[in-house]
Amino acid sequence: MRIELGHLPDSNLNPNRFKNRFQLASAKKQAKEDSFALVMSQGKPDRPFQKAHITITWVARDKRRRDTDNLLASMKAYIDGLVIAGLLVDDSADHVSYTLQYERGTANNTIIEVEEIE
Repeated sequence: MRIELGHLPDSNLNPNRFKNRFQLASAKKQAKEDSFALVMSQGKPDRPFQKAHITITWVARDKRRRDTDNLLASMKAYIDGLVIAGLLVDDSADHVSYTLQYERGTANNTIIEVEEIE
């Protein structure tokens, strides 16, 4: 399954950004709802993936430097939304592996590709 957010992760989810707890809670809630809705709109599988490999590609239109570890931390709520939607059985290390990619492009985007593995 391929999910495109159409934007980079909400900056309020970045662990290095100063924020209050209400901004953080609101950003987490919105991220979960966004990924949930995108899974449901594409039609989730009949059963959750027991094991999956997730490739996350961030595409940025500017030339700012970004750390992929901060971007991954910002994705936690989006991945939780995949579990809530029933795409993944769990997002722990026993069930999910990751590949992270960062590219420059003409528009900001975050692409989440989820592949079931054995």
